[in-house]
Amino acid sequence: MGWVERRGGVDVKLAEALTVGSFPTYFSRTISRLMYDRYNYRAGQWRDYTYADQLPDYSTGERWRWSEFDRPVLRDAKAEAYAGYIYPEVVYIGVDDYAKQIDFSRRILINDDLGQFNQIGQKMGDSARRFEDFYVSALYDNGLTQAALNALLANYAGTGALTTANLMIGWNAFTQRVDGRGNPLNIVPRYLVIPPVLRLTADTILMSERIAELATNATNVMRGWLTVKEDPYITFTLPNVPWYLFADPNDVPAVTVVRRTGVTGPELFALAPDKVPMSAAGGLGTADWRAGSFLTGDIEIMVETCIGSRNDDLAALVGVTDAQGIYWSSGTTP
Repeated sequence: MGWVERRGGVDVKLAEALTVGSFPTYFSRTISRLMYDRYNYRAGQWRDYTYADQLPDYSTGERWRWSEFDRPVLRDAKAEAYAGYIYPEVVYIGVDDYAKQIDFSRRILINDDLGQFNQIGQKMGDSARRFEDFYVSALYDNGLTQAALNALLANYAGTGALTTANLMIGWNAFTQRVDGRGNPLNIVPRYLVIPPVLRLTADTILMSERIAELATNATNVMRGWLTVKEDPYITFTLPNVPWYLFADPNDVPAVTVVRRTGVTGPELFALAPDKVPMSAAGGLGTADWRAGSFLTGDIEIMVETCIGSRNDDLAALVGVTDAQGIYWSSGTTP
């Protein structure tokens, strides 16, 4: 038993089935088709612990902070007061466009009986959001920033693994920070930022009523003080797993994420079609992106995001805006 199909002017014959039992196998391979659900991906939570800023265009922006005025000193009777001064500190920020496009034949879209090409836009959007997570993570989780924090000594960097005791060391480091004139700053950490592999450890430390690491079973004074946020792009090599502490970004902009005004995240674009159908009366119909190119029939879609950060050419801290709002530990010692 067999049949003949004509393809491209050539007769193609399907070979006869060897047995009746072969038909279920054949039809299951040619007719039973479905798409698995897409993977779920870990999303970064940087929007909570970074500072959001905007620029109207692609020009470099300046963000200033004045120093505090110096302390008054004793003025003797009929003596003139000494002159004081303040000085400015400036950080430069900017944005850039990041994009990718895909093109495919209009025929593929028409032949897509499973409707899976409707997910192309969603997948491109997912890719752009993952890129933003990676981009923001790299602003602070990089060797140059870590070296610069190490150079600021113990109040900005440590080596301890994530334990209650080491978390207390990081907390106390914030309480010892001073400004350029030596004035004590009132800054405390608000967020513990970790790779997902430390999630159970972090929850155990911050949610337990007692400090399980201590034989004395002391009360856990760290409970409820920090909010845990995951960054799936923090790089590490087991068993050394780094972790970070961030101040509330409204208090100190440790890391600034900049958008161009009006752009809140990734955007999808389709190339305007130049294949426009004509009506029965001879007029032009309404353009449809699914019509594609007049010359080739191709459909083109692009995803783009406009994002930026600190962009000082010689910034030792790379993407860190203000070191007063961040602490990192390499996780290399107990």
